[in-house]
Amino acid sequence: MNTYSPTAVATQYRQTQVLTASGVQLIVLLYDSAIQATELASDGIARRHQPDKARFLGRAVAIVGELSNVLDFERGGEIAKSLYRIYDYMLSELTQANLRNDASRLDGPLRCLKELRGAWHTIAQQQDQSVPMPRG
Repeated sequence: MNTYSPTAVATQYRQTQVLTASGVQLIVLLYDSAIQATELASDGIARRHQPDKARFLGRAVAIVGELSNVLDFERGGEIAKSLYRIYDYMLSELTQANLRNDASRLDGPLRCLKELRGAWHTIAQQQDQSVPMPRG
């Protein structure tokens, strides 16, 4: 009899989700992870739990940094430049939240992440609707 822990099942589900996602859906997943990490870092700061604060801020910084690093300025033009400035702002605020143990410094980045995630989610939905369904 196979028994799987809820954590193992969740991990497998997430891996399957990532492996089957489109490029736009992957971006949405990255935003989801950055939002979750930022919220957990805020909670860690509020509880004065340094290991959680450090782990989750590190995760948020890594994700936002990677989103910034993959911007294509040639094809993205002004949008890529604007996203770069937003990501730079978020990285600065995440760093300040860490240095000052100030969870309120995470409010701005969290708002930005949620707004951007919403926009990418809308794009993903539009792509899903434009893909013709196979006929049986």
